[in-house]
Amino acid sequence: MNIATPDHIRLFSKFIEGDNEAFSFFYEFFINDLYAYGISLGGEKEVVKDAIQDLFLKIYFEEKNFSSIDHLKYFLLKSLKNRLYNIYKSKAVSASTGISKDVMEFSITTTVLDEIINEEDRAIIKQQVDALLLNLTTRQKEAIYLRFIQELGYEEIAEIMDITQHAARKLISRSLKRLRDSEPTLFICLSLLFLS
Repeated sequence: MNIATPDHIRLFSKFIEGDNEAFSFFYEFFINDLYAYGISLGGEKEVVKDAIQDLFLKIYFEEKNFSSIDHLKYFLLKSLKNRLYNIYKSKAVSASTGISKDVMEFSITTTVLDEIINEEDRAIIKQQVDALLLNLTTRQKEAIYLRFIQELGYEEIAEIMDITQHAARKLISRSLKRLRDSEPTLFICLSLLFLS
């Protein structure tokens, strides 16, 4: 969500001033998106929940440092990814193993389709979509998720994934081509649902 409507702009101003009502609104507004993204990054459920809590507590207690935020959703997604990376990095260090950002394997789950499809068709469609997504690399899945599910711009995707904006565009373009080439009919159906 880009803070664009007058109500959101007003609430956002109150949010960065530490207003409890605005803080609660944005927490409730973004909790599901943040949780889904954290799980898709490969985080364990409780770790993701704790990371989200940590993120909002930091914002609440250090609100003066957040006055320059103009795209809260992007900021929260990027901050959550960094927080999860730091958590898993410290776990790896304590276990005397190395870690890279790619260790957090990104996977898109198709539970997002549950609200749109009938019960009898759900298993078949889920199986087909999962098979289609297997054609993508971890980074391609994350780029597609950020672009079409979270509706972020290329610049924001580049920042979150630590790549250039050109590389983000190229990654998404190649991902879409790979999906289209591997299963054209299913790709068209997904396009109508998510990419419109």
